[in-house]
Amino acid sequence: MNRREYLQWLGASTTLAVGGNAFGAHRLFRTNGTATSVTLSTPAFSVIPVIGDGKWIWRDPPSNARGYLEPREFELRVRITFVGSGDATALRAATVAPTAFPEQEIVSTEITTQGCEAWLVQLDESAAQLMLSAPRIAAGQSVIAELHQKFKLFKSCQGFEEATFPHEQKISREIANTYLRSSPGIDLNHRPLKDLVKDLTSRASSPWAKAQAFYQWAWENIEARLGDYTSVEAALKNRVGDCEERATVFIALCRTARIPARLVWVPNHAWAEFYLLDEEGQGHWIPVHTAAYSWFGWTGAHELVLQKGDRITVPQSSRPTRLVADWYQFSGAAPKVTFTAHLEPLGKTQELAGPGTRTKTAQGKWEVVTRHEADRLMRN
Repeated sequence: MNRREYLQWLGASTTLAVGGNAFGAHRLFRTNGTATSVTLSTPAFSVIPVIGDGKWIWRDPPSNARGYLEPREFELRVRITFVGSGDATALRAATVAPTAFPEQEIVSTEITTQGCEAWLVQLDESAAQLMLSAPRIAAGQSVIAELHQKFKLFKSCQGFEEATFPHEQKISREIANTYLRSSPGIDLNHRPLKDLVKDLTSRASSPWAKAQAFYQWAWENIEARLGDYTSVEAALKNRVGDCEERATVFIALCRTARIPARLVWVPNHAWAEFYLLDEEGQGHWIPVHTAAYSWFGWTGAHELVLQKGDRITVPQSSRPTRLVADWYQFSGAAPKVTFTAHLEPLGKTQELAGPGTRTKTAQGKWEVVTRHEADRLMRN
């Protein structure tokens, strides 16, 4: 099946796909008697505050520099692997692939394959997928697609402050339709959320001050606790959550106050961005770290961004998703399927290039690979 046929098939498919728990367990659904589709959920777990060393991780933003700063080169390899247990046909798979952002420059992209076709699909401006399609697999055979990318990643300090942005914000319909609505796991339609926004904004006049109040509330009131993602409603009720709950609570507070906001997903971690227009009418996405790093308006570490946004439409489902999950499908004998990745900083051959090496295991979780003394300062 070629790419055009595959995308047409996806558009006509009625196959169901259901996510499992945060470590990749899943449930299977069969359609037409044989086809099996599996979606593996994507964990974002870091909640532990991290103290910067001032070099690799800023303690404070620089006082005399603005923009996207201190570029570092990284290499990423993303791999989808099928290993056959018997005869199977119509193998298809997809996994999230990074795309370009102002703080993330893609230097080169290469895809290699074994027994399949593979290509990149741009889902929208904030997410992409590596797609695999293979006609068949036999017992003991391996089908592999690997994405190899090189990046320049930047820290960000734009010098934003409250005076940068007018109190009256004329948000475009396009931004409002995407970033002021409910999304999966971020429901805006419950009374406790609206009551909280009313209380917090009673003491804040500008959009910037309101966002600061929401940020401080999330830090002070959502107890850090690892676990599967619940929802904004559950986080507000139980006052616990990991980085994803804390970020989505901030996002829900912003959206309820008519401030556009979105989720930012990096390996094993999540934060948020909110959107404001400056005096010239130019829009800016402003980072807010509600777990691990307590940064408001700037980003002091080099992080590979996997996705921005939390209402992403993927070809495998008619419903939008919060995070782009690993997914595969086949007919026949169930193959073993793994989605792995490895992120490595590049540098001089005579010395380590600094902290930041990470590996996505077959269980779907990103882990820090300790190769540099400053890795102890990185999130895990």
